[in-house]
Amino acid sequence: MLTLEEKLGILRRTPTIDSRYYLPALKDKSVVILGSSKNSAQLDKYLQACSDITRHFVESGFNIISGAGTKGIMGEAYNTAYKYSKKDAQNRPVQNLGVLTEQLWGDENLQDCIIVGKAKNESERIEKFAKLSDKFVIFPGSAGSIHEATALVSGNVYSSEPKKIALFGKDFWEKFEDVYKKIAEFDLLKRPLDEIFKIVNSKDEVIKFFLKK
Repeated sequence: MLTLEEKLGILRRTPTIDSRYYLPALKDKSVVILGSSKNSAQLDKYLQACSDITRHFVESGFNIISGAGTKGIMGEAYNTAYKYSKKDAQNRPVQNLGVLTEQLWGDENLQDCIIVGKAKNESERIEKFAKLSDKFVIFPGSAGSIHEATALVSGNVYSSEPKKIALFGKDFWEKFEDVYKKIAEFDLLKRPLDEIFKIVNSKDEVIKFFLKK
């Protein structure tokens, strides 16, 4: 385990963003997975789905990008990506990528991933995630996860090139969807709702959604 000082040293050496990873060839082969970074009995039912989805994309040649946390749904994605990632000559998991905030939360694992960027705060980190990938799977979580989903979905409303945003878990996200349905009823959406985000409940639905043109 790294000490806090060692983690801060890595953070200081980390570029704001590693521009190699937002070149089209790598960006197209990256999936951002977001969700709770805390353990909760109510969220346990999503852990296997998160693991299955992460494993599928890693074994299909995709990079997984997260906040490098080790707890909750985020930890499940991180640990699964590390387990199944290809390793380079230095035994680094080249498909397990992380973007940090400059104020560390304390549960980050910086040894078993490649850190590709850092941000001053959570809002800026969302922008970094958006530069690095066009595919997002957002699982249930706390206010931070709602913030991430809201920022990314709002971006899709106005973007000329919307991202694929899969919100996993209808029981959690249906009220979020209801708000956007009401906005659509008021004729205030710039594009159809199914082009802005999609609620999914299985690995197969995520794969089908990402493959849809």
